[in-house]
This record gives sequence, C-alpha cells and structure tokens, in this order.
Amino acid sequence: MLLLFWIILFSIINESFANKYGIPYLFLAPEYLNTISFWSYMIMGFSIGGFVMTYNITGYIINSGRFQFIASLRRPFLVYCINNSLIPLAFILYYIYKVIFYHLENESSSVIDISIYVLGIIIGYTLNVVVSLTYFLSTNKNIFKLLGITPDEESGKPINTLFLRDESLYNFLRKREKWHVESYLNTPFRSKPAKDISHYDTEMLRSITKHNHLNASFFEILIFISYIVLGLFHENAFFIIPASASVILFFTMILIILSALHTWLKGWTTFAFLLLLFVINMLSQSQIFSYDNMAYGLNYNTEKADYSIKELNKLRLNEENIENDKNNSIDILNAWKKNTNEKKPKLIFLNTSGGGSRAMMWTYFTLHHLDSIFNNQFFNKIHLISGSSGGMIGAAYYRELYLREQHDKTKFKNSYEHVENMGRDLLNPIAFSIATNDFFIRMKTYNDGKYTYLKDRGYAFERQLLINTNNVLDKRMRDYVAPEKVAEIPMMIFSPTITNDGRRLLIASQPISYLSYNLPKNNTLNNPIVENVEFTKLFKQQDAMNLKFTSAIRMSATFPYIMPSVTLPTNPQIEVMDAGVRDNYGAITTFKYMHTFKEWINENTSGVIIIQIRDKEKNKKVTDSPLRSIAETFSTPIGSFYSNLFIVQDYNLDDMVQYLGNDIEQQVHIIDFELENEESRVSLSWHLTPREKSAILKAMNSKNNQQSLARLKGLLEN
Repeated sequence: MLLLFWIILFSIINESFANKYGIPYLFLAPEYLNTISFWSYMIMGFSIGGFVMTYNITGYIINSGRFQFIASLRRPFLVYCINNSLIPLAFILYYIYKVIFYHLENESSSVIDISIYVLGIIIGYTLNVVVSLTYFLSTNKNIFKLLGITPDEESGKPINTLFLRDESLYNFLRKREKWHVESYLNTPFRSKPAKDISHYDTEMLRSITKHNHLNASFFEILIFISYIVLGLFHENAFFIIPASASVILFFTMILIILSALHTWLKGWTTFAFLLLLFVINMLSQSQIFSYDNMAYGLNYNTEKADYSIKELNKLRLNEENIENDKNNSIDILNAWKKNTNEKKPKLIFLNTSGGGSRAMMWTYFTLHHLDSIFNNQFFNKIHLISGSSGGMIGAAYYRELYLREQHDKTKFKNSYEHVENMGRDLLNPIAFSIATNDFFIRMKTYNDGKYTYLKDRGYAFERQLLINTNNVLDKRMRDYVAPEKVAEIPMMIFSPTITNDGRRLLIASQPISYLSYNLPKNNTLNNPIVENVEFTKLFKQQDAMNLKFTSAIRMSATFPYIMPSVTLPTNPQIEVMDAGVRDNYGAITTFKYMHTFKEWINENTSGVIIIQIRDKEKNKKVTDSPLRSIAETFSTPIGSFYSNLFIVQDYNLDDMVQYLGNDIEQQVHIIDFELENEESRVSLSWHLTPREKSAILKAMNSKNNQQSLARLKGLLEN
C-alpha cells in the first residue's frame, strides 16, 4: 500500500500517468497565485517533505517491531528515516531533474529562474523534514533515557541486574522475526553493526516502541486536524496551494488515517479500513449524511418536480407552449435580421466544443480574432450559440463583454487581458477543496439570496471562474432574457446530460419547448421517446429563472471525478453532467433549431454558416494497431469506445447535416476552426502551462485554420 503511492507519483513525474489530462504538468510547472515562482515550488517541496515524513512515520509504526534493536538506539526514529530514505531521496532527485528538463525543453526559462525553482523545492522539503524530526527527537524515548545512562556507559554490557528478561518470551519473539539485520546506516554516510538486544528486557523494549508509536500517531493527528482547518480558508487565495500539492496532500491524509488505525488495531487494520469504507458508503445513502452538489439559485426546499414519463410527455406535447415559444423565437429572428441591416443576411450559428481550459481560451481567442478581422462586425451576426464545457465558458465570457461594450462603450476587443483571463488556473481551488473538504467533512455553507447550500468543489469552481473574469458572469438566467429578446446578443443554449437516462437538459433564458417536440410526421408511424427536457418548464416551481448563470455553465462542464455531478430537485432524483457526453459540439441543438424554423430561414436568409470551434482536429490520423498483451486485449474494447466517443459523434452529425439539407433551400456552410492539440500537446485540464497557452495563440496560423478564415471571408464579403 505504501509503495503504491510512490508508483503513482513516479509515474506522474515520468509523464506516463494521465498525461492526456495534464497531470504531470501540474507537478512540473505548479502555479501559486497564478504564477510559477519560487513560492509555488517551495510549497511543492514542503508538501513532498510532509508526504515523505508521513511515509516514514507510517512505516515506522507498521514495521519498527521487525527491527527491535532500534529501540536500543539513541535516536530510533531518525535511524529508521535514514535507512528508509532510498525511495524518497530517489524521488526528490528525479523530480528536480524533471523540473529542470521541463523548463529547458518547454519554457526556455533562464538558468537563474530554474536555479530559484530548484532552491524553492529544496528549502520547502528541508523545512518540513527538519520540523518533523525536531518533534520526534525531542519526544521519542529510547533505552538510555529510560535507564538514565549514556551510550558510552552501556557498552553492550548485560543489564539483567536492572531488568529480569523473560527468556521464553524473548526466544518466542526471536523466532517470529521476519527480517534479520546485520548492519544499518547510523548516519547517511556511516554504517554500524546491529546491536545484540538479548540482554534487554522484552517488555521494556516493547513499551518504548509503543510510546514512540503513540507520539507518531499524535503527530499525525495534529497534521490531519491542521489540514481540515486549512480547508476552512479555501476562499483565501493565499491558502490555495498548487493542485499538485493538493494531490500529495490527499495521499498524505490517506496515509495518516491508515497509520493511525494501525497504531490502535494492529493486525485488524485492513479489516477496519474496509469496514470504515463500507460504513461511510452506507451513511452516504442517508439524506442526513448526503453531500449532493446543487445548482445555485434553485429552490431545493419546496415540492420536488415530477420527473416521470407522463410529465415529460405533457411538457413535450403542450401545443400552446410550443406555439408561443416558436412565435417568441421568430420575433428574435426578426430582430436579429433587422440589426444586420441586410435584406437577406447569412444566418450564423456558433458551435463550440468542450475541452476544459484549452477550449475556453481557444473559443474566446477565435471570437476575438474573427471580430478583429471583420472590423468588429462578426459577433453581431451570430444568432445562436450552443456547445459544451469549456467552449461554452469562453463564448459566454465573450458574449457578456460584448453586451457590456454596447451599454458602457468600453472597448475590450483589442485587449489580450481577457484572452489571458480564459487561460488562468481553475484547478488549484478544485483540487484543494477535494483534498481538505469534499472527501472528509463539509462545514461551510453558502447563502445565495433566499437559499443556502454547502460549499464544495463545485462552489470553488464557480467562485474562481468569477474571480478570473472580474465577476462579469455573476448573473442569473433571467438577466439575459431582455438582451436576447431584442437580439442585442446571441441566444445561448446549454445542454448538460441527465445521467439517469441519457436525456439532454436544455437550459436557456428564452422559452424553447419546440426543441423538445418530436411528434412523428403523417407518413411516419412510430412511438418517439422524449429526448430533450426544457429546464425552465420542468423547474418552474423551483425558481428556474433564478438559477445562477455560473451554475448553468458548471452543469454543462462537469468533468467526471474532478467536478461533482449536479443533483436537481426532482422526484425521482436526477443528476446532470457534461454536455459532451451527448453532443460535444452543440450541433444537435443547432440542427433541430434549423429544422424547426426552416420556413423562416428559407424566406429571410441567403444561407446558413455554422462556425465550429473545435479543441481537436476533425480528421485525425489513423493509428496503428500493434500486437497487444493479454491485459491490453481486455482493456482495448472499453478504452477504444471512450477514446472514439467524439469521433463517433462527428460521424453522426455529418449524416444529420445531409438530411438537414432537404429542409434548407440555401447553402449550409460548416466552417471549422481547430486547435491542433495532437501536435501542440495541449492537455485536457482546468489548468494550462505557459507553453500550452502559447500553443493556443499560435493555432490560428495553422494551414487548416487559415483556409477556414479565407473561406469565411469569401462568404461574408460577397
């Protein structure tokens, strides 16, 4: 169990574990207060030092009984740490080497900067180790303290006159020794022969070991409590440590729990640990101990919404709602057309993909670049925005700044500050919340006007997003009703996936019940099921329009395990997660919208342009299928399914476009702007390194994107 943590850490540093998700870069280029600095590396060194000392303490508690001779030494715990230092020493040296190599290879950092980073690691590591050893050297007992003699006085002479040794017990313990030790490291550079302990009383040695174990457990309990207390300050940027340090902190806390259990339960530790997990799992199913994540702004205290087939069909087949909602959207289309000042303009839809921070920054930068190319006359031609995850965050941020520019006349388009905001870290507060709060005890609450919620990593995500964007997204769904109604800004539809049944939950400020309507045509005889559920209709009694806009964003961007699935107030209870599970590009929403208003489009436009901002290239190279091991043979079917999930979506969407062509008389142009991350290796994460940010800004210069740009110019300028 102890070695498993080291295997994971070595794999991360070696960039062979979770490389696609950027986990190694969190360790090699940690950020603290949005900067890679001496302090970020010192925190990393300090956290590694804490893990190493906990590893030593846990090993000492579990294994010191196998080396009873160390109880007779002057500094037993220090000697144990020295002899147990091979793996920690190898790790810290390898980590320093990888940090140096990373900065030379990827960031072109100066020798001075790299030296400062390495110094930070060493200082942080040393500080934690020194503080921990100081405690143990001042509290741990040994044979000399107990007898009141010095090591020189003892000289290996029998002391049976002081303590009567139980020969039968001693011989029994000798037979049970698993490891026979001839010599040990007394200092890092000097070895000594292991001392014969046959002349010591066994009970006395055992009492010394037990006392030292209790000291170690007490020290670990203090560390554990300090981590929990630290979690109370997770809203203070000063206390939000790098995400990689939070990972190590989480490992440390698991070791603390295991070693504390072993101190009291000995051989029953494994059973007790499994029992503890079982009890926690059972309690988590109780409403009292439930830690469901909630959507902020919704009323969870009133009667829950009925989520049944009967109710969903009732919402889907409400002819009055559908007709009213269609008329409302046609009014918006007419307002949009009027704002273009063209007789038959090109109707533009924006589809943007998920992909964490890389999709956020790439989407915002693409919109920023297109507006600069077309003299700020591009974004105002977009009618509808749909997509998933990070891409929708970038589009939402650009839309809000565009709206503010119309009202306040503040120029934002020529500033890279907002592009940089989209690349700022979101992962540190999430990881810190996981390590200190979510998996242990949640004590703090969040008051959102009329309602109160528990704070967790979902709250940490929304709060950090608001900080990164200067709070401009601190709005409710109702706040966008008026500007969308007059086509001052594009409509925006979020579509998170309902995990219970795979349906799409459509969240919008405008009523869109027509997107849930799917009755068969006169010549089609089938019994269609409800696929899309309109959020505002389903949760009308739960204050749906009061939903925080950042919560709508988060529901569409709940990356599994990193972000919590959002529980909604329904009966039976449903949860939602990332929109990319069903439609990573928002194309299904766009196509259904076009089909619904095909008559208006045919009569009032000169064609349709669908801009797809993708975080990965569409036509990926075909990879070889080499000979596989037995383990790979078992894992390949499942792994291939998940790795090809978005490619399969592309196949289906391309087919849907062909069928849609029967409805639209004018040309439908789909233009892709791709972040070619296969070459630039931009990780799928809520954290970007400086190298990755630079790669995103350069992606517009690729051959494919330049061709797309030329094609778009030709369509809009004719």
